[in-house]
Amino acid sequence: MPIPFRVSLREPNTLAAVKEGYRLSDAAGVILSQGTTIEINPVCTAEASLTLGAIAGVLTVTDASGTAVPLAGGKITLQNNLGQTVAVTYTAEDGEFAFYDLADGICTLLSSAEGYQSVSAMTTVIANGSISNVTMAMTIDTRTYNGTVSGIIRNKAGCFVGLYRVDNIAGIRKETLIAVTKTNSAGKYLFGSVVSGEYLVKAKLEQ
Repeated sequence: MPIPFRVSLREPNTLAAVKEGYRLSDAAGVILSQGTTIEINPVCTAEASLTLGAIAGVLTVTDASGTAVPLAGGKITLQNNLGQTVAVTYTAEDGEFAFYDLADGICTLLSSAEGYQSVSAMTTVIANGSISNVTMAMTIDTRTYNGTVSGIIRNKAGCFVGLYRVDNIAGIRKETLIAVTKTNSAGKYLFGSVVSGEYLVKAKLEQ
């Protein structure tokens, strides 16, 4: 059944076509005048990947006030129904993650992050190229989580930052590197799961 649409006369108009499972056609520019008819034959190209499924999700953690907040940097592992790892990704600053081009079937999502425990694995089903939206949750691992060490190196994105544990053995000061990270675009860094003790932070620009 034809779908009516409106265009302006004597003004440039751009027409294109799209269909589920196909890419948007190239645009065709036309100018109509009163009483004229123009035939446009847009061509849409089939795209196999557009018929496949996807999973979009958010990883959260419950903070001290009991509020679920997004967890950045969490590792999300996607497994098929045989328990085989299909893909791995990491959550963004807002806790979001996504997997694309997924064949139909049962998928299992596993989450992991240093200093946190997964509440449970998440199972979802992709059918006929469907899109599954999920929310995964983690909790603070009180067995290993004691605190964080964080800071800002102003105007220095991408710095290597090392966390050194400081020990005094027989009056001799010893510094041991125990973790490394890099500053983000705002120059911020953070170390989690830090047990009680004395620490030193050292930063170095990437060579």
